[in-house]
Amino acid sequence: MAPAPRERIDAFAAAGSSLEPPIEASTVAIGWATVELDRAVAELARAIGVPATAFVAADDDMLLGAQCRVASSVLAGGGSLVILEPATEGRLAATLARHDEGPVAIWMAVADLSGATAAARVANLALSPPRSGPLGLERLLLGGPIDGPHRLLLGPPGTIRP
Repeated sequence: MAPAPRERIDAFAAAGSSLEPPIEASTVAIGWATVELDRAVAELARAIGVPATAFVAADDDMLLGAQCRVASSVLAGGGSLVILEPATEGRLAATLARHDEGPVAIWMAVADLSGATAAARVANLALSPPRSGPLGLERLLLGGPIDGPHRLLLGPPGTIRP
């Protein structure tokens, strides 16, 4: 029997929340890939014990190629859950084609996004150019497989939307 959604989210968060030194970041959201937003909202809301109305439309994720809905502060430690449905034939579509629905992305906040970018360069870690996402301006940590898992950096927590 497959683990329940909450267990899958918690395991994904624990496994994907570390970045190479010297970048210090804290997990603020987990992204769940789906092929159908409305169904996923209903199922995940039930699984984590929140009303479906907790999930609100958010900006598309340009780096993953996804339309998004976000439930703020519904996960352990106050993290948010982002449901992602492919809007392009980009990274998220590739992830779904290879891994099916489930947790696929993690957003981590850094105190200073430009400082983290410089630290990443020094550590030979490649980052995407900044793009709009469901939680604000983000940068994707590159170098891993196109089908994920996807690690994204955000500026200070005060700048995260919604």
